[in-house]
Amino acid sequence: MFHGYSHGRELPSAADPIGYSVGFVLATGLLHVLGIAVGFRNDRPSGVLATRSMGGVIGGLGVWFLYEAIGF
Repeated sequence: MFHGYSHGRELPSAADPIGYSVGFVLATGLLHVLGIAVGFRNDRPSGVLATRSMGGVIGGLGVWFLYEAIGF
């Protein structure tokens, strides 16, 4: 409940609420489908390598974002 409320509060005042909501739901659905597709590849050794590589890239980006936010 609170997570959905926070996304509703992010709605820009000039945005169309219906369009924003539809886009948000579609983006969430596509992320879920992508995650399921990646998970299905884990049955093969190349899929496990791909999943771990993507995790490493995402982790590295997180460290970079943190570094930029702190302002070193």
